[in-house]
Amino acid sequence: MRIIAFNLIIALSFFTISCKKKCDCTQAWDSSITYVKDDLVTYDSKCWKAVAQGRAIEPGPWLHNGNDIWEECKK
Repeated sequence: MRIIAFNLIIALSFFTISCKKKCDCTQAWDSSITYVKDDLVTYDSKCWKAVAQGRAIEPGPWLHNGNDIWEECKK
């Protein structure tokens, strides 16, 4: 029983920490930078997460205006 409780506490702690970091956007988007999967940027007052590698693709709605790199990051 103690092992189950301990594993549950560890799992919940990891989940809580990962959720807090999920949309921690501090870097502004820059068209000259090559972004890779899971990079976070701010653009147009929103947080965006790269789902693939790309450069000079303006963050915006998925698959609009050639955007196949960015998805809006939601907490």
